[in-house]
Amino acid sequence: MRGAGSRAVIDLDAYAHNLMVVRNLIPRSTRILAVVKANAYGHGAVAVARRAVAEGVAMLGVATVEEALELRRADIEAPIVVLLQPPPASLAAAIEHDLRLTVSDIYSSERIGDLARRAGKVAPIHCKVDSGMGRQGFGMSEAVDGLLFLTRISHIDIEAVWTHFPIAETAKDPFTANQTKQFKQLLRKIEKEGIPFEMAHAANSAAIVNFPAAAFDMVRPGLMTYGVWPCEQPPEDVRLEPVLRWETQIVLIKELSAGATVGYGRTYKAGQTMRTAVLPVGYADGYKYGLSNKGEAVIHGKRCPIRGNISMDQIVVDVTHLPEASLGDTATLVGEDGGERITVEELAHKAGTIPYDILTGIGRRVARVYRNE
Repeated sequence: MRGAGSRAVIDLDAYAHNLMVVRNLIPRSTRILAVVKANAYGHGAVAVARRAVAEGVAMLGVATVEEALELRRADIEAPIVVLLQPPPASLAAAIEHDLRLTVSDIYSSERIGDLARRAGKVAPIHCKVDSGMGRQGFGMSEAVDGLLFLTRISHIDIEAVWTHFPIAETAKDPFTANQTKQFKQLLRKIEKEGIPFEMAHAANSAAIVNFPAAAFDMVRPGLMTYGVWPCEQPPEDVRLEPVLRWETQIVLIKELSAGATVGYGRTYKAGQTMRTAVLPVGYADGYKYGLSNKGEAVIHGKRCPIRGNISMDQIVVDVTHLPEASLGDTATLVGEDGGERITVEELAHKAGTIPYDILTGIGRRVARVYRNE
């Protein structure tokens, strides 16, 4: 851990295992688009994308053109879908590097076609339909006419039609079931109009588990590939492997007398003499402020509660019950040590947020170390 306040240890074999779990939950003919946006949910986009490609995924999914270009600079040549409709200034670079672009309106499609014509290319596009998310996408009532218009634009190819679910985490949710039904009906209308497209995709991690009818031609797993179940009731007979372990080390052991307070705001007061350990990690590293006086670190297999508010760069934990704790010892923030495990889900619950926020919030100061590359 030399030179870093903390590190995230990424097990790429665990990631590969979770991709296999996805493969076993979907039809054999259904392809996988591995979502590696937001720096692969904090795990490191390049290393994770390389492993995903090695495991045979059909495509990679990112949020922005800039994220895709990071992968291209790393010589990753796999098909990349930009899931957020790009701003006009990013379109030329996207076409130059053969990215698949999400489109939600005719204007952007015309610009893409014009730029592709100038570059002597045909740009593949993924047309998004808003079936209930309320964000990007052609409206359901206008989608057929919109896509029909797109067929008249030269130098673009409608490779896919897709949609997204806002509440697939809940099994048997009627809204999601209706979305799936309406999307199927829309695809039939598009086919009836003779609009050519190669594939349809809709299912995120939660829908892969809870709504198998939404698998279509390709699925877009994200959270579950990083070892976190996206749903309220995961399958009992299937195990995901945690991909990330977050650890730091003790940089100071200190005794506080009874009545001493800890941290900004003096939110914790020692009731008796207390032995503390200072850890060089804080909210600037992504350890959420909401974990103040709530979070724990595992040291020598024992949970050590955080005392006081989380600072920008450090936290204080109580090691009074751990006399063997000493300078340089490892403190586990996420992961297992001696039979005690702190999960991403636990941190999210205590911080009043969601696992996505915990993972993607792990900052740049946290060194990424990869196993089984």
